[in-house]
Amino acid sequence: MSSMTHLSADPAILLLTVGLLLIYYELNRPGSVLPGAIGLLGMLLAIISLTHLQRHDPALTLILTGILLLTLDLIRPTGIAVAIAATLSLTFGLYQLTGTGPVHTVTSVGCGLTLGGVTSLLTRIARRARANKAVD
Repeated sequence: MSSMTHLSADPAILLLTVGLLLIYYELNRPGSVLPGAIGLLGMLLAIISLTHLQRHDPALTLILTGILLLTLDLIRPTGIAVAIAATLSLTFGLYQLTGTGPVHTVTSVGCGLTLGGVTSLLTRIARRARANKAVD
């Protein structure tokens, strides 16, 4: 079990990010089942992999805070500051995720910015489409 503590979380975080992006693609282009299925499988494998690593609880708090802020942004129109705070929270949470040492900076910044930015952008597009549909 001691060899598990020295594994890097980078591949799991990358797989989680790519899996979520594939699910986003499937939600935006319904009908092609393959991207959503591959994305879900990738996310599940990443989560299983991350459960075998030693976690840093404050990092989980930061990641959950980012998710809650993005959810708030989905439910209610918020300013860009909420999206930026969510993205920063995700990025710093991913960086400090493992207790054995930080995740590589490139991985945490790239995945944090991608997850926060894409989620915020898609949320704003969906909210605008919903508002335009209500006007018609």
